[in-house]
Amino acid sequence: MSDYWFDQKAAGLAVRFFERLLRHTKGEWAGEGFQLQAWQKKIVEEVFGWKREDGTRKYRRVYIEIPRKNGKSTLSAGLALYLLFADNEPGAEVYSAAADREQASIVFEQAKQMVIGSPALARFAKPYRRAIVVEETMSSYKVLSSDAPTKHGLNAHGVIFDELHAQANRELWDVLTTSQG
Repeated sequence: MSDYWFDQKAAGLAVRFFERLLRHTKGEWAGEGFQLQAWQKKIVEEVFGWKREDGTRKYRRVYIEIPRKNGKSTLSAGLALYLLFADNEPGAEVYSAAADREQASIVFEQAKQMVIGSPALARFAKPYRRAIVVEETMSSYKVLSSDAPTKHGLNAHGVIFDELHAQANRELWDVLTTSQG
């Protein structure tokens, strides 16, 4: 007997979140609903569908490499928003990180525009310059600087770490991954 099982309902919920609530914010699809391409749908289903015997997700850390100009930031923004809004985690702390705050802001800004463009999500969230706050669940999605020593008090539910290869060292990675308990 396997230690893992696939929860089709959970996988479907995550896919529907993207396709019903999120809109593209840039380029030729700006304003259109986020219809996941087959490879994107597979990632979302795998991440949120596979469970352990106790019902928790199998995958705690996911590493995805996507070539430039293939929607990495858009997909990452959607993943961050799912963790913020739909992952059933009161007080969820979701973060965007990168080698510098400007890079970390790329995914966050797309997520913020997705929230503003979604009446269903905008009802529950307050977007700020560097944070999206869902007061009802006391959850937030924030942009981080790359200053690792100031991140030791975080309790991350999710981290979108953009351009990991550009990190000068692994200090920020270590601080953020250990903040996930």
